Amino acid sequence: MEFFNKKEDVIDLQLTQYGRFLLSKGKFKPVYYSFYDNNILYNSARAGFEEKQNNSETRIRDMQTMKPQISISSAEKAFKENYELILLGKKDKLAVDMQRTPEKTYLLPQPIGTSDVNSEYAPSWTIQFLNGALSGSSKSLDLTEVDGGLTTLLLPQLECQVKIGYEDIDSSDASGTPETDETEDGPGMSSLSITSNEDDMFVLLKLQESNAPFQKKNFDIEMFEILEEYKGTKTVETLRPLSFSKRPHPETEVAFLDETYPDENKNNVEYYFDILVDDEISDELLCRLDPTDEKLGVYADERTALCQDIINKQKRKVFDIYEDESDYPGDVC
Repeated sequence: MEFFNKKEDVIDLQLTQYGRFLLSKGKFKPVYYSFYDNNILYNSARAGFEEKQNNSETRIRDMQTMKPQISISSAEKAFKENYELILLGKKDKLAVDMQRTPEKTYLLPQPIGTSDVNSEYAPSWTIQFLNGALSGSSKSLDLTEVDGGLTTLLLPQLECQVKIGYEDIDSSDASGTPETDETEDGPGMSSLSITSNEDDMFVLLKLQESNAPFQKKNFDIEMFEILEEYKGTKTVETLRPLSFSKRPHPETEVAFLDETYPDENKNNVEYYFDILVDDEISDELLCRLDPTDEKLGVYADERTALCQDIINKQKRKVFDIYEDESDYPGDVC
């Protein structure tokens, strides 16, 4: 721990252990930066004293500031754990290491945001469930540590449950005669059939950031898996980051034969979820669940006219008496 000498020091840049690892492999390519104010006390009442507002700026400027700390976890412990996993065959020694959870999640958790110059309020979120329902919420994420205590991350949590119904289908009835009734498709090479409605199997969210400049790219999505590790009689929870796969452009017509699909890698988000954003979502679905959209910033709304055309087309749809109704034969008399 070392403090800045404000008469000599201006800025101090330090690479984390993970940054040094990437630099040694020639893969260190920083693309953005953030500012943090974790070491600044804005409200003096939190420290048990009062001061005038005009004196706060002088106090903040003159206060002692610590130099950056690049690690808050034990590198020796991490090495021993990885070495044991390699000996047990649970980890490939050539696997690409990820940044450790304490440094990635706990060291600098909250960067300073950018407020709209025309608003006197702080940036905030507006989240609507266009499909699905909110089942619970909390102001933070609590993870259980080795000593039984909790590590609290100031990450608001919105809980939503998706329940998918299924049934086990036998290929024949009791008399040995094959069944002829049509069933919904289940997983490949499986006797399971999904019985849930299509609208009950996905969640659709509409996210907007208020009191902040609206830009072409407003959100970053990160996915984590909460791992539970049993150490003796205690359960330790850690966050494991998942990555989004990037499929390379095929160079030849038969390149797909050597391609590894993202759903085969447990480190990829696609192994667990199908996540679609913005233009990846079908216009028909968005127009049905969210037919109108407001203009934000300098970007014009392209869906208003599109949704109106889709709605008019659906109203003009003529009932076809020859339409196949095998999926729904009607009520039994």
